[in-house]
Parts: sequence; C-alpha cells; structure tokens
Amino acid sequence: MTIAVQSAVKSVLTAASVFSSLLAGVASAQTAEAPAADTAQTQSESLEVITVTAQRREERSVDVPISIASLSGDTLRAAGVAATAALPQAVPGLRFDYSGSYVQPTIRGVGSALAGPGMNSNVAIYVDGFYVPNLLGSDFDLVSVQSVDVLKGPQGTLFGRNATGGAILVTTRDPTDEFTGEVRAGFGSFGRATVSGYLSGGLTDTISADLTAYYEEGDGSVKSLVTGKDDVAAFERSTVRSKILWKPSDAAKIALTLEHREADDPTANITSAYEGMSAGSVIPGTLIATGPHNYSGTAKAGHDYAGTSATLRGDFDLGGLNFTSYSMYRDEKSDEAKDYDSTPVDIFSAAWRVNDKTLTQEFNLSSNEGEKFSWVTGLFYYRNENEYPSFNQKVGTAAPFSAFRSNIVQKSLAAFADGTYEIADGLFLTAGVRWGRDESEASYLDKVNPANTRQGEHSWTSVTPRAVLRYELSPYSNVYASYTQGYKAGLVPITESTTPVDPEKIDAYEVGYKLAGSGLTFDAAAFYYDYTDLQIASYVGTISLTRNAAESEIYGLDAQVTADLTDRWSVRAGATYVHSEYKSFPGAVSYQQVLDPTSPAYGVFINPPVDASGNQMQRAPETSGTLGVNYHQPVSWGELSFDANLYATSKFYFDPINDFVEDGYTLLNLRATWTSLSGSTSVTVYGNNVTDEDYRAEVLPGPFSIQQIYGEPAAAGVSVSYKF
Repeated sequence: MTIAVQSAVKSVLTAASVFSSLLAGVASAQTAEAPAADTAQTQSESLEVITVTAQRREERSVDVPISIASLSGDTLRAAGVAATAALPQAVPGLRFDYSGSYVQPTIRGVGSALAGPGMNSNVAIYVDGFYVPNLLGSDFDLVSVQSVDVLKGPQGTLFGRNATGGAILVTTRDPTDEFTGEVRAGFGSFGRATVSGYLSGGLTDTISADLTAYYEEGDGSVKSLVTGKDDVAAFERSTVRSKILWKPSDAAKIALTLEHREADDPTANITSAYEGMSAGSVIPGTLIATGPHNYSGTAKAGHDYAGTSATLRGDFDLGGLNFTSYSMYRDEKSDEAKDYDSTPVDIFSAAWRVNDKTLTQEFNLSSNEGEKFSWVTGLFYYRNENEYPSFNQKVGTAAPFSAFRSNIVQKSLAAFADGTYEIADGLFLTAGVRWGRDESEASYLDKVNPANTRQGEHSWTSVTPRAVLRYELSPYSNVYASYTQGYKAGLVPITESTTPVDPEKIDAYEVGYKLAGSGLTFDAAAFYYDYTDLQIASYVGTISLTRNAAESEIYGLDAQVTADLTDRWSVRAGATYVHSEYKSFPGAVSYQQVLDPTSPAYGVFINPPVDASGNQMQRAPETSGTLGVNYHQPVSWGELSFDANLYATSKFYFDPINDFVEDGYTLLNLRATWTSLSGSTSVTVYGNNVTDEDYRAEVLPGPFSIQQIYGEPAAAGVSVSYKF
C-alpha cells in the first residue's frame, strides 16, 4: 500500500519534478567548475542558511510547507525597511494600513478594517515567540532585529487565536559571549534625526547580555493650512531593550528580555478629507484640506504611547525531547486625540486613554530534529485587559464631556499538537489540531445616559485542524498540498451592545513548491480560502458597529525568488495575485452625506444599508510585487554597495462598498553604502519614495468626514555606523 501511494504521488508530481530539475540546474551551474563533493557541500551549507520556526520548531525554510517571506536584518536595511509598518515594501501580499493610530495588517486580503475596545487584528504579530496583541503598539522599530518571517495564510493550529490572515514573526538578536557593539546616527528630510546603539558581551562564563537603545525625532511631512506651520506632525520615538542570556549547562538556555518603548507621534491622527468629504463642506467658506501632506483641523491630534514588557524564555534539552517555556507580561498606555471633521470648525473632536495589559504563558514540548516522526505539542494561556477609562468628546462649541468608560477582559486557554511523519521515502504527512476556549467579559458605563450602562460575557470553543502532504523531490526542493483552518476570536462589542460577535473562520487550501540551491531560492504557491462569519466593523454615528456580516472567497498565486546572478549582483523579487470577493454581504454600511438644509443631520454622513455582495474585499489589491537589486564592488579603500527596492500595487478599496479607492502606485527606495576595509565603519546615503508618489495609507469613513492620511513623500538622508 505504501509503495502504491508513493507511486501515485510521484506520477502526480512529475511536472513539478521536471521544473525542480531545471531550477536545480540553474542553481548548480554557479558551482559547476567545483568538484562534485565541494558542490554538494556548498548546496548543503546554502540549505542551512535560512531556518525558520514557522512550525514551532527550528527547520530549514525549504522543508516547511507554508508560504513564508523571510527577511534578514541586512535585507531589511537594504530595502529601507526600518519599522514594521514598512514591511509591505519587501513582502508582496502584505499591507500595513491604519485605523487612526491602530495598526491594521492584511495578508492576501485577510485583515481587519477598524479598531476599538477589545478588537484585535487577524494577523498575529510575535516577537521572539511572544504574542503582541495591542494594535496601538504594533508599529515598532526593527533595530537589532535578526530576521522577520511573514507566514502567509491562516495559522490557527500552531499560532492560535487571531491568525486567520497569517502571522508576522520578529526575531531579535541574542547576546554574544564576545564584546561587540555598534553605534549609528542618521539625518534626513523633514528634520528627521536618529541615533541607536547596540552593546553585547559576556558577563560571566555562563551569562551574556546586550543593550539596544534607539531614538528618533522629526518634524513630519504635514503642513497646516490654518497656521502655515510645517511641523504639526512632529514626532519622537524611543526604544530601550536588554536581553540577558543564561546558559547554566549545554542542555539549558534561559533568556530574560526587558523592553520599554515610547512614541509621541500624531501622524496617523492628522487627517485630511477624502475628496473634500466633510460635514464642514456645507458651511460656506470652510477651509478643508484634501490633498496629501496638509491639514486643516485645529482640535488637538495626538498619539502618546508608552509600553513596558518583560519576557522570560527557557529552552531545555531533556535528552530526546525539547521543552520550551514562554512567559510574558505587557503593560501599555496610550493617549489618543483626533479632529473627526478635518476642518477648523468646531464640529466633533475626541480625546481618550487606552490601558492595555497582557499576560501569556505557553509550554511547548517537541521532538529532536532529524527524527522520522517529528512533533510539537503545547499549552497556551492568554489574558488581556483592555480599558478605556475615559472617552472625552467635544460636539460643536459646547464644553467637552466624558461619554463613556469601558473595560473588556479576554481570556484564552488552548492545547495543540502537530506532527510530521515520513510515510514513505521522501513523502511526509503532517497533521495537527488545536483546541481553544475563549472568554470575553465586558462592562460599559454610559456617562451621559446611565440607563445604557451594561455588562456582558460570552465564551466560545473552537477546534482548528491542519493537514499537509509534502513530497521531497530532492534534498533541496519540495512540493506540498495543505489544508488549514484558522479563526479570529469572538468578542462582546460592549460599546454598542452585549450581543456577542462570533469568531470568524477560514478554510484554506494551498499547493506550493520550494527550492533552495546554491545562490538561488524559489517558492511559489496557489491558494483558495473559504471565509465565513467575517467580523466587519464600521462607524455608525459615533459608535463602532461590529458584526458577523459576510461570506467571502479568496484565491490567488504568489511567488518569490532570490538569486546571486554573479559574485557582485543579486536580486530578490516577489509577486502576489489575489482575487477577493464578498460572496454574500447584504446590509453593508455605506456613507452618504445629508445635503438637505432642513434636516437636523445636515452635513453629516448617514449609513443606509447597501448590498456589497460581489464587491472586491477591502484593502485587498489584486496584484502587488517587490523587486530588490544589490550590487557590491570591492575597491582599494573598502567596498561600495548599491541597493534598489521597488514596490508596486494595483488599486484597492478601503471599504466594502468600494466607494473609497486608492489607485495603484509604485514606491522606489535607493541606497548607496561605503564600508571600510575592516568592516567597522560604513556610510549610507539613501532616498525613500524617490519618485515622490502620493498614496493613501488610510481612508477611515465616519459620520463627520471621510478621513484620510497619506504615506510619506520623497525623503533623503545619510547615516553613519561604527562597529566594534
């Protein structure tokens, strides 16, 4: 029976095998002049370069049957990616949009559209294996980062709740035993100045530690049309992080990481009006900013964030088994302020505080590498308390008042197991399942009408399976077919009602091919998603309305390749095609301005329901792609390196009705770096968005205006670094 199965699979995969041989020939051609043994060794070493933990255990990326975009720290710098929000410029199929200051990542068309009390993204972000749920703290710098892996597609079995779109895994550097360090300073357009430092070294024979410090400030690129000032979006950001690594024996490793981050950056809350659509447009003579990088509001706009986290990770070799413990505590506070009508007229503005505390504990037990049956199992506990202690709003010329206070506590307990067995030579079957229970407890105090004060709670149980068949065409190429289920946890939308919003679910089918040869990596995947019970959020009046509203269908293709063309030229390219459609979405929220002067709602945007069935899903461009080119040239005084990174996207919509569109655009970043002969000193000159493309990073419809912000315009700068 085993032989029959293997024979059948080989027949089905004949075309893939031929393709693999062709690509392998390209890869091996680069070392054709070397002896066969040396060539095999070179290929083997190349295979070991890219390792990931996408299946909760360290493996070669080529052997992992998941579509992954892996970016090293050097690749991120070459692409001009300095923070998580810029990752889409190097990862096709990924978007990092905003809802105010709340980050809204989307992968292959799967993402959230609005944020508020208790709401989370459906693209999970992890740092060193620890879940980061707070959307107000998810746009952070990538200083001293070793790598970033973007897992495309649902990861409900291994990464659990809120991973229907995928997961972003950020890995920071570990301390070294030797004393090393780096300092970097930079200056650029719009008064931008950055300084960072990294120190690492051994404290004892068994303990090493590092320290990362980062500070950035600038005037921003937005000009006030009211005051004429060009620093209304002035910002400051800072990070201090220390990791202490203790190795009491060869079988144990314990890492304690302490981090504190602050950001005073109003940029995402400084909005103009999409095509002039504001309640202020019915008031004659009202100044309304509509273009990129200008602002006509006068109410306070701000985002003042402070977050402290402590994580403790222990890795233990139990002699045939590996045990890992992840413990985390995060305490984050943010003060937000925004002018919701985007005009100098007093129509509606708000200021509010968000307190967010997260506690997680995870235990993983896994087999050793290289065994015929490899597996991992684990337990996960999560508790998050999200509090809006006050939401102060100002309506017209009346005095500000506190509208409500809310508190939401979400808990999750999960158990999972995932294993891979070689059922025949080169044929691997992976199966996994995760059981989870989510609870949401919420309270709402209406300070205007106490009769609306309410409390609610609800719980959900979920089971998310996974099954994968992978065939190893050669030691450096694989094909796979997978079925994966993901879910986004339910919640009690307490600011509107106690009626629970159920988890959204996605069934994903994917077939893919991966190759890793000497100087060449290539992978491609085709995918189909059946997406039900989408959690759709929209502003209706001043309330964020969340509901299970749609069934959707997504399918597409993506591919990426990296290649060393010569010993001096290398390229990195990727492209994604996504067809996304709301199969059934009656009663979608639209925004239509009341233009009847006799109406008490004159000028305000009301929300007649519209059938959005058949529409393209929001924030889901049909095509996107990246191209990175590097050229380095040794010279007598060191080395010169030139990098170009191109990102392109087709048009997409910011809403289900497809009323608010962003046309396709292209971003080009350029860098030139000189490095000294010793490698200790480098000078970089860079230009970001050098063609000065105007593109929207957010369109947020609301009752008082259709708010928008634009991405950064053309900017240039220089940075100097010294390593020791």
